[in-house]
Amino acid sequence: MTAMRVLVVAQYYPPEPGAAQNRIAAFVEGLRERGHRLTVVCEQPNHPVGVFHDGYGRRPVVSERDGSLTVHRLWVATSPHKTPRRRLAFYGSFAVGALGAVRVLPRHDVAFMTSPPLPGVVAAGRGLVGRDVPYVLDVRDLWPAAAAALGELSNPRVIHQVERAERWLYRHAAAATATTRPFCRHIDRLVGRPITSHLPNGALDQLIDAPSRRPPAGGPFTVGYAGNLGIAQGLGIIPDAAAELRGEDIRFLVVGDGPVGAGLRSEAKRRDLNAIEMRPIVPVEEVGDVLRDCHVLLIPLGAHYLLEDFVPSKLYDAMAVGRPVIAALGGEAASIVREAQCGLVVPPEDGCALAEAVRSLRDRPDWAQALGNAGRRAAREHARSRQVARLEQVLLCAVGEGRYEDGR
Repeated sequence: MTAMRVLVVAQYYPPEPGAAQNRIAAFVEGLRERGHRLTVVCEQPNHPVGVFHDGYGRRPVVSERDGSLTVHRLWVATSPHKTPRRRLAFYGSFAVGALGAVRVLPRHDVAFMTSPPLPGVVAAGRGLVGRDVPYVLDVRDLWPAAAAALGELSNPRVIHQVERAERWLYRHAAAATATTRPFCRHIDRLVGRPITSHLPNGALDQLIDAPSRRPPAGGPFTVGYAGNLGIAQGLGIIPDAAAELRGEDIRFLVVGDGPVGAGLRSEAKRRDLNAIEMRPIVPVEEVGDVLRDCHVLLIPLGAHYLLEDFVPSKLYDAMAVGRPVIAALGGEAASIVREAQCGLVVPPEDGCALAEAVRSLRDRPDWAQALGNAGRRAAREHARSRQVARLEQVLLCAVGEGRYEDGR
């Protein structure tokens, strides 16, 4: 197998925390370990609060090199205040920088680009097509459909223009990977032929490989949530459930940052819900300890029908640490939980149902442990290292050095 020169375009990238950053970082490091040379084009880190991390934001480009990996970090018009105009400037500034980067960088064998956000990869895609470089598109969310459903995009003219850009991007891709099978079907339908490979999110290998550990004895029964505090997560279910469980020795531990964090804190204070503890996001290497300190892990999404096509990456990490999950969602993610027999499924945004599920797992610790053990066994089939091997085959196909059978 010939070593490839792979250009990666991903607006979000470590040291920024988050599921998107963890996914792309695992792919980059895994491909690097397999002998490929990689160049990453990303933004200068400012997520999640919209303020540049120390050492960034003063130069147009910050380049970092480590052996076979080069990272070019681009300045973006970031702001802690996410108005529509500022979001446009944020995404647009990265798009301009990404287009310029792919035009001036040495030619690569193949590009791997991840969406959302869409503007940067559309701009980079146009530059790559002009240089005759094949690209593989990784689709984690359907955009702009998700943005419109969640109210982040509302102007019909803008939505129409973005949908045209989405179709162009899919149709010019050598191949696409997507985190869920419904996403695969959506892309193939727009293109008019099968171009996708199902490449789901996976569990961090370090969580799978870590020794199993029972939850701490004593103290309150802890329901944990770790991740983005975003619009799509349907996190209003937490104060509703906490109100139902008032007076019981149960607490909700919420670890993360995001646009609904302040509202969640305000709601907990307004309703005098002392059982909700909120902590800031932690580095990825500390996530395992946070998850293992909980008795149950909550995986919620909002009740919008479009979100039934989503599978949160945190589901696989919860399974990997051997904790039962309560999945407050529907669709494909709910099917995964049921098939793995790793937890309970309740309707999204239903606080009463969540409270009953918490009581059930608290009152039946042996059953809860059995669910957690089942999840841990199933998580091994979804290790990030396995996903890297699948991605490598897709990229090799894009440069004409192999054939990939998706098997879906």
